[in-house]
Amino acid sequence: MKKEKKKRWSRRTRKTLTCYAILSPQIIGFLVFTLYPILWAASKAFYYYTGTPSATRFVGLDNFVKIFTIDGTYWETWGNTLLFTFGKLPLELPLALFIALCLRRGLKGAGFFRAAFYLPCIISIAIVGLIFTNLFDYFGFINAWLMKLGITEAPIDWFSNPWMARIALIIGSIWSSFGINVLYFIAALSNVPEELYECAKLDGASRWVTFRKITLPMISPIFSTILLLAINGTLQTCEYILSTTRGAPHGSTYTVMAYVVNRFVPGFADMGVNVGYGCALALVTAVIMGAVAVLYTKLTAKLQNIY
Repeated sequence: MKKEKKKRWSRRTRKTLTCYAILSPQIIGFLVFTLYPILWAASKAFYYYTGTPSATRFVGLDNFVKIFTIDGTYWETWGNTLLFTFGKLPLELPLALFIALCLRRGLKGAGFFRAAFYLPCIISIAIVGLIFTNLFDYFGFINAWLMKLGITEAPIDWFSNPWMARIALIIGSIWSSFGINVLYFIAALSNVPEELYECAKLDGASRWVTFRKITLPMISPIFSTILLLAINGTLQTCEYILSTTRGAPHGSTYTVMAYVVNRFVPGFADMGVNVGYGCALALVTAVIMGAVAVLYTKLTAKLQNIY
């Protein structure tokens, strides 16, 4: 009996150690690249910190008080972020769903189109920013074709006007990220039983009625997750803004994350900037984004139980 128990214990121990060995890269990566930076930022948020130890001093809640009473620019960037989000997602998600429906209906070359639509998602965000900066340049491809087609008489200076710059940013961002949503929607549509479509066809239901009464309710649980990921990803847009407009004109295209990184992260910000204040901004931003996610989850809880 004792020998059997020892064998069982040794087997369990081996399995446990094997599992931890497999998970160790992820655990180490989480501790080093996620948890430690969060704790470091949380500790520095209560200090005036420029990277110089002798100049570092404890300021308590002063950084947080400044955010809510003085720093109007930070809250303006939240407005820009929401404009960017509500300008992008109502175009991107319906487009991705429409393409997914087309690819699910036996379109010839569907595999090629899936790969083609997904390709922008694997391109570096910095490259995407460079591509669209050149496309929407004053002497770029877009202006050349607009003039050639007679839509405009003179080139449009896209990045000198806040609204035109936002339009250019939204177009580039949609091109960069809608492909992954196409794949998500294809996966969601593949879970809809074909028998439901056959019954609807026998009953004489139109395509629109079938889509509204069967497809949308059946994919709604996955759709809510796709929308959450899209909202979260759009709110955290940073590198794309920095590689295109860098907030121009006059900071009107800064998203909140681009503002925090460009103004307060060493390597992007000016020398001697108060990194402690940037850490406080990062914590406040994280709390707001977490609150958005929790609120969204509660508002969309009903979508999980339609069927």
